[in-house]
Amino acid sequence: MTKTYINRFKLIYAILDNSGRSLDHKELLSTVDRHQIFKKLEKSNPEMKEFGKFIITEQSLEEENWSLLTEKEKTGILKLYEKIKKSADLADVIVKLLEVKNRYPGVPAIYNYLGIAYERSGKQEQYYDVLIETHERFPDYIFGKISLAEYYLNKNEYKKIPVLFGSRFEITAHFPEGTEIYHISAVRGFYFVTGRYFAKIGKLEMAYRSYFLLSDLDPDHETTEILGKEIFAYELDDFARKL
Repeated sequence: MTKTYINRFKLIYAILDNSGRSLDHKELLSTVDRHQIFKKLEKSNPEMKEFGKFIITEQSLEEENWSLLTEKEKTGILKLYEKIKKSADLADVIVKLLEVKNRYPGVPAIYNYLGIAYERSGKQEQYYDVLIETHERFPDYIFGKISLAEYYLNKNEYKKIPVLFGSRFEITAHFPEGTEIYHISAVRGFYFVTGRYFAKIGKLEMAYRSYFLLSDLDPDHETTEILGKEIFAYELDDFARKL
C-alpha cells in the first residue's frame, strides 16, 4: 500500500479550513520528511546513495555538433529561439529552421527548436514527427528524449517512458562515462519528466526524490510547480481512498 508522506494532521486541517480555496500544495509538501524517503530508497535501491553526486551549471555547455555552425548561424538560430519563446512570427521561424536543418542535418539542437516551434504553433502532427525523427537520428540526445517523454506524459502514454529511457532513471546513465558537469536545463528537464512518470505510477519515493532536486534548484520554477501538483494530487486521492 502506498504510504502517505504529507503530514496527515496538517492535511486534514487544511482540508477542513480551506473554505473552498485551493489547498496550498507547496506548503503541505514542505511537511514531507526527506530523510524518511531517502532512508526507504536506500533500502530498496542502494545505488540511490550516488543520487545527485554531480555538478550542475548554468554556464553554456556547447554540444559537439553545434560547433559545425558558424558564429553568425548560431546567433541567427538563437534569435529564432527567442522568437519561439515569445510565440512571435512562428510561421517564418519554422521556414527558417527547416532551411537550416536541411543544411545541417547532423545538429540535434536545430530539431529541438523546430519541435518547440511546431508545438507553439499548434501543429501537433508535425511536432510529433520531429520528436520521433530527433530520437531516431540522435538516440543519445538527452533533450530529444526529454521532449518525447513529456509528449508521452501529456498524452497519458507514460508506459512508453521506461522503454524510451531504457529503464535508466539517473541522468548520469545518459551521458558518457566520466561526465561530471551537467547543464541545469538538462537536469531540470530529465528529473521533471521522470518525476512525473513516477507520480503517475504511484512510486512516490522516486517522484519525491525528483521533486526535492527541482525544488532545491528553484522552488518557484514551472517544472517544480507542475511536478509538485501532480505528486500532491496523487497523495490527496490516495488519502481520500484510505478514508
